[in-house]
Amino acid sequence: MSTSPATGQRSRPDDLIVTLVHQSLRDDAARLAGALAAVGPGDRPGRVAAIGACYGQYRGQLDLHHRHEDELFFPALAARVGSEAMHLDELTAQHHALDTALQAVCDRLAALADPAGDFGADHAGAVAALSAMTELLLAHLTLEEKHALPLYQTEITAAENRELEARARKATPRDRARFMIPWLVTHADQDQRTALFRSIPPLRLLYWLNLRYYRRFEAALAPAA
Repeated sequence: MSTSPATGQRSRPDDLIVTLVHQSLRDDAARLAGALAAVGPGDRPGRVAAIGACYGQYRGQLDLHHRHEDELFFPALAARVGSEAMHLDELTAQHHALDTALQAVCDRLAALADPAGDFGADHAGAVAALSAMTELLLAHLTLEEKHALPLYQTEITAAENRELEARARKATPRDRARFMIPWLVTHADQDQRTALFRSIPPLRLLYWLNLRYYRRFEAALAPAA
């Protein structure tokens, strides 16, 4: 077990990455909803397609986050505390429900981008699908933060977490990392950003190298001129 030489106390894992992922998912769910609510018939395919492309990146980050949880972080915690204590069955069921909801949003956005479709009906359908997905997502994040993450902090050591995070980074496809790095940094406050760059020094350079790529998608969430 990892302990602090100075205090002899158990060293807890750094939760900055998961905090930023959850923070970014919450923030951009709201921004996507705002951007989608503001589009009109003259915004298709153009702006609607751009929102759809940004949503595709958002979905990719959520899919990747869930895959890392399912394959790395949740099994490690369940092996330590048992699946019932961490509400693993419920968390896993929520992952599956979110998969369906995420696809529904994708389908509705594709329909909305078609200029030949009924804008009113397609817009209402896309807004409703995104709202339903967001409701599931927020419930999932709350459950995870209430039950799984506190146990992870007390039962998984800092060294074990570093190893799991290293495996997660290795399993992250390059195209996902290109978006993820500036996405997380952009949603971080100044203290979080400083801590992030200190903990993983290459991220500072990777952030600047990939910022323009990220902004190509993120621009769709800016208020319309």
